[in-house]
This record gives sequence, structure tokens and C-alpha cells, in this order.
Amino acid sequence: MKYNALEYEMPWRPNYEKQAVAGWLAASAAAVAVNHYSPMPSDPFYWMTGICGVMAMAQLPKAIRLANLQKHLRGRELEFISMKELQKTIKGHPTEMWVGSGFDWENRHTQRAFEILKRDWSSIVNFETTTEKVVRLATGKKKKPKPIGAPWIHGLEPQEQTLMQDLDHAEGHTLIVGTTGAGKTRMFDIMISQAIMRGEAVIIIDPKGDRDMRDKARRVCEAMGEPEKFISFHPAFPEESIRIDPLRNFTRVTEIASRLAALIPSEAGADPFKSFAWQALNNIAQALVMTYQRPNLVLLRRFLEGGPAGLVIKAVEAYAEQVMPEWEAEAEPYREKVKTGSKEKKAFAMLRFYYDVIQPVQPSSELEGLLSMFQHDSTHFSKMVANLLPIMNMLTSGELGKMLSPDAGDLNDTRGITDTAKIINNGQVAYIGLDSLTDSMVGSAIGSIMLSDLTAVAGDRYNFGVNNRVVNIFVDEAAEVINDPFIQLLNKGRGAKLRLFVATQTFSDFAARMGSKDKAIQVLGNLNNKFALRVLDTETQEYITSNLPKTRVKYVMRTQGQNTHGDEPIMHGGNQGERLMEEESDLLPPQLLGMLPNLEFFATISGGRLIKGRLPILQ
Repeated sequence: MKYNALEYEMPWRPNYEKQAVAGWLAASAAAVAVNHYSPMPSDPFYWMTGICGVMAMAQLPKAIRLANLQKHLRGRELEFISMKELQKTIKGHPTEMWVGSGFDWENRHTQRAFEILKRDWSSIVNFETTTEKVVRLATGKKKKPKPIGAPWIHGLEPQEQTLMQDLDHAEGHTLIVGTTGAGKTRMFDIMISQAIMRGEAVIIIDPKGDRDMRDKARRVCEAMGEPEKFISFHPAFPEESIRIDPLRNFTRVTEIASRLAALIPSEAGADPFKSFAWQALNNIAQALVMTYQRPNLVLLRRFLEGGPAGLVIKAVEAYAEQVMPEWEAEAEPYREKVKTGSKEKKAFAMLRFYYDVIQPVQPSSELEGLLSMFQHDSTHFSKMVANLLPIMNMLTSGELGKMLSPDAGDLNDTRGITDTAKIINNGQVAYIGLDSLTDSMVGSAIGSIMLSDLTAVAGDRYNFGVNNRVVNIFVDEAAEVINDPFIQLLNKGRGAKLRLFVATQTFSDFAARMGSKDKAIQVLGNLNNKFALRVLDTETQEYITSNLPKTRVKYVMRTQGQNTHGDEPIMHGGNQGERLMEEESDLLPPQLLGMLPNLEFFATISGGRLIKGRLPILQ
């Protein structure tokens, strides 16, 4: 291991080595010219030419190295990559994911950044770079606009390399942060395309409904010769969408109530309402299963708003048939009394039949929960489920009701019906657009219930799965859809072979959505890999860099002084000196995250490895 404590590099000085090379070459050329035109002996000039050439060659490597380093401070051209080129890049790396080009960020890069930041950038970096398009001004003149961000950050290392991440480490989940336009979606494009090329299942949850992301995923499937693997869901394009039942997968009926209750916003004092809503949903879901009906959003809303009278009748009859073969004769006296009465009176009659005849013999806690809810004061019941009903209306209104509560018996609707378990087991690529720009509340509700369904599927895979296939879940603008089940998905996802890629803009987005910073930290604590594009939020910058180790940077302290003798003023003296000093510094100054150009990032991956990278645009 080589280390020199006194070594100090100042690469942003004039290239004196280049000047020395030019001087030695000029001297060599002068010697050749004098030898040619002078009658003097040639041997001394040959020796002089050779010596000057050797001295020039000695300085040339240093001059080239310094010139190369300074040249890259202007940044690099924006690059594009085709799907064939991407496929060629990852060929031979079946256990790795390509994350662009760049380098490992080390102490020398911190030192170089320190030297630039303490000087005027314009004296070091020429911002008239070719990385931006030339624009024509109104006067007819052409001008190159200054690039977004500081391209010199990536130029601190002239030698780029291909950046790969072990897929085993990606199972620790990935956070991607960046402000609007920094390149989060383009990074998703590259990661999604690689997952499809590996033949893995992919689920994309996109609140914005980015058409370019959807089309790229479709084109990759087509390029792989499997166009049928791609399916799409988007509320704005119902005729092109598949139908997804987000309540299809459950092991216990109570999961349905938990899945929907999680959509109720977490606010101060809302817990009693949330618990009551869960109880009401669970009672209805248990009764639906008891009557051999599969719970869906439309049925749950129907009995929440219209009352469970009809369900009470069916549930008591279904349960009686299970436990009492001759139940109809026993129930006839109760039915006869309300033969011409309303549905509510008939439901009360069946309620009395259960409590008088069935309960003493074979009680059912599930059925009694429904009966208790039926007897509950309707005014109080409406107040307690007031937070739940708007959510149920969102998910069942209009065409969305048919898309999220598909009716397999409707022969007029030819759109496919699927669910998350089927998508995963078939290794499909599902794009789920939420159309949040049009209706943010509905989009957020759809995304949250989809994530809750994925959590249930993950739990089933975790408990019973054998030879589970790898699933990649990409959630863009995650703060709009995150909920408590999603935290569980992050906690248990690795055991179920789920890789989550979560994109957001700031740390504060999670805190605002979850209601507290502690909950936000709980979410972020489960994301082991962090990719930071341009981040303007100070708190997010500090979060990304807070766990990185410290380092030490060197600088030269120059001193000078002058003194005069007290008794003899004419006698005076002076001194000057230089000292090489060190001070502690952040390995990655947080402020650099706010200066990154588009499609450039810092990342901590694979157990703390810090890299600086850049991405091309996938065509």
C-alpha cells in the first residue's frame, strides 16, 4: 500500500508541464535549425537535440494527464442508447444490473472538488460546452446556453468505467430521489428494460401515467419476441386497459378489511374511525364469503351504503343450511310473520331465528358481527364510516368500478381480467398508470390498494411459496401511494423475492404522506440502495450523505509578516512561509447533490460503495 502524507495535488493550475514540453521541443527544433544552417560541428547539436527530446518526453505524460483532467471539467456529451446496445451491454452479466457509466468516488475526488469550490469556477471551467443544443436568438445570432448543473463534478475523474450492481444487493430495495426533470423516469426506463430482458416479472405503478415509460416497456417486450407479456391499466384509457381485481388475493378474509382500511388517511384522532371502518368491512366480507360470493369493491360499497339487510337474510340462510339440515321448517314461523313486510323486517325475522334457534346449538362469531352491525344505530354508523365511504365511491364510480371490480359473467366486456398474483406467476410486465394529474385523490387510492394487494401476495409467497420467481416492482412518485401495508412490503419483500424500486422527490414527501418523520424514516430505513439525482431539498441532501464516512482534505496555508525594531525604527524585517494543512471534511459534500446536471447521480450501493455515475437516454 502506497501512501505519501506530504503529497499534494493542485490540478486546477496552469499546465506548466505543457509549457515545458513546448519549450524543450522548441529548443530541439532550434538545435536542428542551427545545425542545418551553421558550419559548426554537428555532434554537439545532435546531443542537444537528443537531450531536449528526452526532457520533453519526460514531461509529456504529466502534461497529457493534467490536460485530460482539465478537459473533462467541461462535461460530456449527452448520450443515447438503443435497446440492442443495452442488451449487448448486459450480456454476460446475468447476476448484475447495469447502472450507467462513472467511477467510485474516493478521497481524491473530494480533494479536487474542495480545490474548485474555494475558487472562482469561471477561472477553471469553461462553461461554453458542447453538451447543450445551440439555440437561435431573436436577433438571429446563435448561442450555446449554459448547461443545467455543474458538469465539472463528473469531470473530476477522467477515466470512466462501466458501473454494475449485484442483483443480490438489489434485493435490499432501492430509493431514487431527484427533483422534477432530473431523470428519475429515464433511470426507471433503463432498470425496467433490463428486468424484462432477464425474463423477470415487472409491475410498474406510475401515478403520472407517463406514456413514454409505458411504450418503452411494451417495445422491450416486443423486441424480446413476447409482446403478449405486456399488459396495461390506465383509468384514462379504459378501452385499452385490462381489468384488475385488487381484492382477489387473500389468505384470511380479514386481509380485505385491512387492505381497505389502510386507505383511510392517518390523522390525529382518526384511529377510532379507522377501527370501526375495519370492523364494518370485515363483517360484510365475512358474510359475503359465507354466502359463497367473492368480495369486491362494488359489493362492499353496496352493503355499506344501502345497509346489510339483504346480506343478513342470505348469510343466516347459508349458515343455517350448513349447521341445520332441516332449518327451513324451523324458520317458517319467523318468515310467516313478515311475509309481506319490508326487507329490513325480513332481516330482523332471520336475526331472531338465529338467536332463538341456531345460536344455542352452533353459534358463529362471524355471523354475529354482521347481525350486530345490522342492529347498530344507522345515524351513528354513517358518521363512523364517513371517512371510508368517499374512498369506496372513488374506486367504484363509473368505468373505474368495472375495471377494479370485474364481472367475469359479463360477456359484453371482452377486456382481460387479471390480478397481481396472476401477473407474477405468469412473469408478465404490468404497467399500472394512476392518472393522478387528472384526479389525484382517485389515483392515490388506486395505487394504495394495489400496493396493499401486492403486500398480501408477498405474504402468501413468503409463507407458502416454493421456487418463487423474482418480481421487480417500480413505484414512481411513491409518496402519493405509500401506506402502512407498503412498509410491510418493504420489510418482508426480500424473503418473497421482491425487489422494490421507489422514486420520490424529497424526504419531506414521505413525512407529509405518512403523517410523521418517524414513519418516513421507517420507510427509508428499508431501502438499502440510494440513487440521488439532482436534489434541491436540504434535508434530503443531508439524509443521503449523513451515513457516509468522513475524510480529510489538504490545503496550503501561506503566511507573511513584517516587524520593526522598537528602539531602532529603521531596522525592520519580514518573513513568509507555507504549511501543508489537513482538515476533516465530508466525503461527499451535500451541496453537490443540488448541482448535478440532468441524468447524473451519486449512489450508495452494495454495502456502502459510493459511486458517481451518469445515464444515457434509452431510445
